[in-house]
Amino acid sequence: MPSESVELIAAERTWATLLIEEEETTDVQEEASAAVVPHRGIGPRLPVLLACALLVALAVAGYYFQAQRAEPSAPTSLSNPIKSIAVLPFKPLVAESRDESLELGMADSLIMRHNNLGHLTVRPLTAVRRYIDLEQDAIKAGQELHVDSVLEGNIQRFGDRIRVRVSLVRIADGRPLWAEQFDEKFTDILAVQDSISERVAGALVMKLTGEERELLKKRYTDNTEAYQLYLKGRYFWNKLNVKAAQTGIKYFNQAIELDPHYALAYAGLADSYNLLGNFGGLPMKVSYPEARAAAEKALGIDDTLAEAHTSLAGVLADYYWDWPESERHFKRAIELNPNYAIAHEWYSAYLDRMGRLDEAIREAQRAQEIDPLSLSASVQVGAAYYWARQYDHAIEQMHKALEMDPNAMDAHRVLGLSFVQKGMHREAIAKFNEARRLFGNHPQMVGLLGYSYGIAGRESEARGVLDELNGLSKQRYVSPISRAAIHIGLGETDRAFEWLEKAYVERVWVLGILKVEPVFDPLHSDPRFTDLLRRMNLTL
Repeated sequence: MPSESVELIAAERTWATLLIEEEETTDVQEEASAAVVPHRGIGPRLPVLLACALLVALAVAGYYFQAQRAEPSAPTSLSNPIKSIAVLPFKPLVAESRDESLELGMADSLIMRHNNLGHLTVRPLTAVRRYIDLEQDAIKAGQELHVDSVLEGNIQRFGDRIRVRVSLVRIADGRPLWAEQFDEKFTDILAVQDSISERVAGALVMKLTGEERELLKKRYTDNTEAYQLYLKGRYFWNKLNVKAAQTGIKYFNQAIELDPHYALAYAGLADSYNLLGNFGGLPMKVSYPEARAAAEKALGIDDTLAEAHTSLAGVLADYYWDWPESERHFKRAIELNPNYAIAHEWYSAYLDRMGRLDEAIREAQRAQEIDPLSLSASVQVGAAYYWARQYDHAIEQMHKALEMDPNAMDAHRVLGLSFVQKGMHREAIAKFNEARRLFGNHPQMVGLLGYSYGIAGRESEARGVLDELNGLSKQRYVSPISRAAIHIGLGETDRAFEWLEKAYVERVWVLGILKVEPVFDPLHSDPRFTDLLRRMNLTL
């Protein structure tokens, strides 16, 4: 028997089991079961046998109906509205042949659609992707994500067929608001998303404007194969490492080949090149122009994409130092999608560079409200406190971030720097020594250790770290900022400016934080510092 047939039979059995479980757990079905009382003169087992036979027949037939609909068992009301939702990664019907890019992609597509409803807070994919495990508990996930409702489901592709089972659950009492099942051709997956979006809005008793209804059904491509390639690209991009981003670029380009007007694929391409520039996967003079070109292409096709506006804003700030245009795109992104946590997070970093520190803290906190389990948002909150010189708040926040992930390098960095600025030199040196061990002599951590030694008056150790960085530079890239920081710690201003000038020539993106980074405070009175800021279109 072909493997596809074996999987199909297994899925039918799973499907029948799911249906039985669903019937056993809803009040509507309990009432129906109570109503199936044997009539006088009919054998007591006959109804049960008939019901079993019907389930088997449905399984064997493969459910050749378009959709089975279940009415909400406990519909919401205008007096008790649902104001927030999390769309969890879909689970496979057959675990052995799961497709994580399809499971996450289905969730991501529905998240994007519901983000267009301004009065509904939708948790981003970065918040829900941690629930991709097969044993996820929807109610527990909803409680952890602080939402009123959760959309969960199962999805499986068999050849040219796609099966989707989806349900909307209210977290307060665990009751289903709506459930539905689809059995379609895979080429109709976008139509399935249309139906799900409309039904969710209906179950939540939402009053939608005409524009919101159109946005709810908006498609960025009608090419199913291009859509699938885009999902694979996003799947790899979300791994947030250089190798995965390079793989993602391959898939985004393939999607664009099939649909040259696929704006989302260009946005994914921009995000990938952005990541490669930030993580050192490509020279900045290569990665950032590529990211800019892709983002501008996406916006040329569809200027309502918050993701593309955010990507372009980041490039304009990090590499081109075009601050007014960067802010314009950040604001437009947030206007288009107020629930886009990354836009708030990156805008917070932009505001830090501008010295608008109270605003930066608020934007970082807003990002964390939208995505409460986001490590990067948590770190940005702490960084905003640090640059505002609120070191105690920064230390407290970084401890929270490290509880989320003990290997969060940026959290170690900001925590150690906060110790330095508070004069806690022993703690700072211990922190950066720990970070150096954790991250395999990462040049940034090594450089900050040298800076800490210098500030603490331990000159010989600081110079030893400079020698160490010289050795590392023969094996990997070492930012001029790392050497500049050590010379600042040693009080060697001229040498510090030599390395800052090299950072300027390279357009090192970290240089953008120059005016508010406490490490550079000793240079503020030097005319060379003012001149450097001027060339970066910044002022003290």
